[in-house]
Amino acid sequence: MMKTVLIVDDSKFWRLVVSDIVRKIEKDAEVVLAENGTEGLQKALRNRPDYFIIDYNMPDFSGIYLSVVLREFEMFKNSGIAILTGSSDTVNQFWAERSGANVFINKGKKEEIEDNLRAFLEKPFRSNKSCELEEVGNVFQIVENRLKREMLEKEILSYLRFTRDERYVVSLLGILFRYFSGFGAFRVLLLSTSEGRVYSLGKPVKKELLRDYLLSRMERPTSPSFWSFHGVFSEEGKPSENNLHFVVKDENEELGVLLFEDVENRYLLNIALRNSVSSLSVLFRNLNDFRDYMVASETDSLTQLLNKRAIMKFLEEALRKREGVAVAMLDIDDFKKINDTFGHPIGDEVLKVVGETLKRTVSNGKAGRYGGEEFMIVFETGDRNLVESTMNGIMEKIRNFNWKSIFNVERKVTLSGGVAFSDENSSPAGLVEEADKKLYEAKRSGKNRFVI
Repeated sequence: MMKTVLIVDDSKFWRLVVSDIVRKIEKDAEVVLAENGTEGLQKALRNRPDYFIIDYNMPDFSGIYLSVVLREFEMFKNSGIAILTGSSDTVNQFWAERSGANVFINKGKKEEIEDNLRAFLEKPFRSNKSCELEEVGNVFQIVENRLKREMLEKEILSYLRFTRDERYVVSLLGILFRYFSGFGAFRVLLLSTSEGRVYSLGKPVKKELLRDYLLSRMERPTSPSFWSFHGVFSEEGKPSENNLHFVVKDENEELGVLLFEDVENRYLLNIALRNSVSSLSVLFRNLNDFRDYMVASETDSLTQLLNKRAIMKFLEEALRKREGVAVAMLDIDDFKKINDTFGHPIGDEVLKVVGETLKRTVSNGKAGRYGGEEFMIVFETGDRNLVESTMNGIMEKIRNFNWKSIFNVERKVTLSGGVAFSDENSSPAGLVEEADKKLYEAKRSGKNRFVI
């Protein structure tokens, strides 16, 4: 297939020199000449060249500028662009490459130019001949659109400094996209192997309905170890059908979903999202990687509950944020006998069952493995009835579990527990100590119970 080469240079001498070199290398090539950037763009749209050889220093606009403009056209996405510069020109190769150029060639010796152009022309670059002709429009408008995209990408990448506060990052994204369109609600799904996180800003919806709806927007969602929900939820309510969703990917891996409900200007919001593809991918990848790291550093490997350091940190944060907090300390009754009789592997299975029971039952706080066979729950509430109901549920589930499936003989496992409620003078260590005293009071009272 014959190659079309466009040479753009304001110097007649260099246009002739470069065209002679091109014809020497590619005898059948169609060579098109242009005297400046403006004419170069016009002839590019008319001839759709496969290769561009552009002078860096021209009177109307530079070779880098023209390279930026050309890459904005779909027909030139896969064309080859070489930028030529004289030895006296001061230009950094970094900027030439970032403009979309494939190669940066110095106008030194003719032999060196020929060698570099030969290597360039041997590469299989092609313009899209079948692409419909696009309106040239205003060249400055084209560059302005690219600058807008880069500013948007830069803004989103700036949120990386808040990676530790994922909820804040989500709120920043909501604020950012409101500049392009109003919307009734903003939902976000972030998905990694360790944890799926669902954020809901706006009209309350049911947790499970929102999670399942967001997952249904993905083709191959990852299955996380557990889920967490943040924001505004209710027992009823579902996502609005009048919505716009956007799946964030890193190559073929789906990292999450953005969902906008009751969008006022879908066109502008769609443009903003398309212009944010790269930066959203980087942001979501970092948020997921950081979450995996935090889960690994905060999770007890056996029970998958929070470890001691993490559950104590959660207690400190809960005391700072809330007026009412409750702490429960739980201990497996006669656990030493279980290990001595059945062995430590069976003991580990018992710990796993207790951990899974706590994970499924505690919905208004978090549970952690405090150490050995002792567990800790931090309730984000001072409601005595709610805490007592949850504790009764845990005790009942442990009593009624099919322990024969673990021991292969009839055997029961029970828990003892103690609960302490915070006041204005409470400290994390003080609450744990108080709950621990009540735990041992329950042990002395016959076990298989809890004391408040």
